[in-house]
Amino acid sequence: MENYIKIGYEVREDGRMYLDLGTNKKSIEYSETLSVLSGALAMAIRIAGEKSNQTEGEVMRSVVTYLESEFINPDSFKDLEVKR
Repeated sequence: MENYIKIGYEVREDGRMYLDLGTNKKSIEYSETLSVLSGALAMAIRIAGEKSNQTEGEVMRSVVTYLESEFINPDSFKDLEVKR
């Protein structure tokens, strides 16, 4: 594949997860990033539903609950840094 988005992550001692999203493109639109990551998330949900003791619906609900908690929490992403 000629294009990629690479996700690096680290779980630090404080329990927080730090993410680093990179790409081989000089720039990438946010809509394209969302489309790629949403597709990857859907694929991961499908795989988790097939390989775990949860249904796809249960996995999807846990993902939505997690996303809701991130957006409700005022401290989520307060240290976000965007480098272009």
